[in-house]
Amino acid sequence: MLGTTFSLLLLATPGAADGLALSAVSGLVPSGALPMTVLSALASDRLRTLPTDGEGSSKQPHEVSPKLALRGKEKGCCGYPLGEPGTYKLTYYWLAYESEYANEPYEIEIYTRQGFPIGRFPRAYVFELRLEGSGVLRDGRLINYDGRCAYGIGTCYQTLDPQAHPFGKGGQQRALTPFRSVAVDPRWVPLGTPLYLPELRGMRLPDGSSHDGCVRADDTGGGIRRREIDFFVESYANYKALEEQLLNDHRVTPLVEEPRCTYLRLFDPGVDRRSESIDETAVSFFKKPPPRPPSIKKSGSQSKPSRRSTHHARHLSPQPADASTRKKRA
Repeated sequence: MLGTTFSLLLLATPGAADGLALSAVSGLVPSGALPMTVLSALASDRLRTLPTDGEGSSKQPHEVSPKLALRGKEKGCCGYPLGEPGTYKLTYYWLAYESEYANEPYEIEIYTRQGFPIGRFPRAYVFELRLEGSGVLRDGRLINYDGRCAYGIGTCYQTLDPQAHPFGKGGQQRALTPFRSVAVDPRWVPLGTPLYLPELRGMRLPDGSSHDGCVRADDTGGGIRRREIDFFVESYANYKALEEQLLNDHRVTPLVEEPRCTYLRLFDPGVDRRSESIDETAVSFFKKPPPRPPSIKKSGSQSKPSRRSTHHARHLSPQPADASTRKKRA
């Protein structure tokens, strides 16, 4: 019984079993101390130590890939995407320069909201000015869209202070910055929100620097709807240079709450907090009017139609005159 227990303990440790088998074979241990079955088991190949590889993973199959090394979280990454990759459309806008239309006839006059004339300009330049929203005149003045009015072409403009708004004025009196400001739909992206566009990262700018992918929602536009981002590039020449780098790829993936873009929050914090949800001033235009309550007619008496409604009905669907009316007219 003691010999069997001792043999089981030796079998539990393959290294000790190999040493005991070698001692028994060499005669250091009496052969009668252990049964022959134990000696044969100790000398078998099943108790030999498995060869280990360089990584020490002798018991795991070689086709299993090793685990990845643990890494700390990168604090400069990452934001939250506003949609699936490539679901936002990227467009461009810039300043309209009057000097590019100097050879055309000056025939369209534009006004301020107070009714004062700003000047007479070429028709093509006025069309581009209405499309872009801001423009530079030949005398150096910078004018900006100021809403609809009852003068001239129905769109009025204002002259800006070059110290406060050197490149135009966006929503909430924000100053536009080339390659940083974008126009958005405030129902989808609140004004003042810093955005990270991975597609713009590394893009070469006209001054030789590289873009870091951070922009800010500074402007709105009548043609900006839903998932669209209008990138302010200051001039048409800059647009052509950037378009060649992007290879006509107009799909971007904006991310919010990106730590590397927090430096763009330079506006009034109070205005930014009010804009975090939705710009109600811009959204109110899209709200539908409430439905009219159904009209209830009183029983036993019918209201007499007014003269205006009767005239409107006759104007829409005139009825042919009967025979008595034709006789009276004759």
